[in-house]
Amino acid sequence: MTQIMANLQAASSSEASRPPAFKTPSMKAPECFDGTHPFKVRSFIQSCQLIFHNDLANFSQDRKKVLYATSFLIGRAEK
Repeated sequence: MTQIMANLQAASSSEASRPPAFKTPSMKAPECFDGTHPFKVRSFIQSCQLIFHNDLANFSQDRKKVLYATSFLIGRAEK
């Protein structure tokens, strides 16, 4: 039993020292949307969706997605 515990501890410490296998690339934030040109809403939404799909760990809840997207609304679109 002691040997098993020692093996588990050794394995977990060696895993912690390894660099991650894949690093999520950083992405450009969406341009602010002011609502004066409604045809730009599709591009704004697509930019937000790319961010959400690229960072599933941080955008696992709809509330987080909404808060992020609304932080880029200005002017008429913000009201």
